[in-house]
Order: sequence, then structure tokens, then C-alpha cells
Amino acid sequence: MKRIITFMVLAFSMLFTQEVLAQKKPPRQTNVVTPADGANKEKENRRRKEEEYKMKKEKHDLIQDKATRKRMKESRKKSNKTGNANRLPWYKKIFWS
Repeated sequence: MKRIITFMVLAFSMLFTQEVLAQKKPPRQTNVVTPADGANKEKENRRRKEEEYKMKKEKHDLIQDKATRKRMKESRKKSNKTGNANRLPWYKKIFWS
């Protein structure tokens, strides 16, 4: 009788330890890329590209001589006046031209 009880206890303990091991959670990932991270990275790249473009444009404008800058300004005003894509509101035409 003692042998049977010992065998049953041993068998149940083996079965119980396997069930407990099966319920352990896998380790949590530390470097997970979320959609928010991707959006922030995309915004940062867009901002950096726009900043580089503005810097290059300003540098290009500073390299030109006075007559060329004047021609550039006139052609920019003319294109803004006729182009509907870059149409400025009336208050910007008056105060920021």
C-alpha cells in the first residue's frame, strides 16, 4: 500500500510540475517597434528634409548678386500672382509681400 501511495504522489508531482512549466509566460520583448515610433521617425525625417531644403535655398539666394536676386523676387511675385496652387490670402498679400 505504501508503494502505491508513493508511486501516485510521484506521478502526480511529475504531472503537476509539467503543467506549471507550461503556464510560464515567454520573456517580454524589449525592442518593439510600435506604429507611434514609426510615425515619429517619419515626422522627424520629413522635418529634417524640409530644414535641409530651406538651408540650401537660403544659401543659393545668398550666392546670387543683387540684380539676380531682384529678378528672382520679381519672378516669384509673378508666379504667386498667376498660380492658383500657391494662392495667398488677401491679408498676406497686403501685409507680407
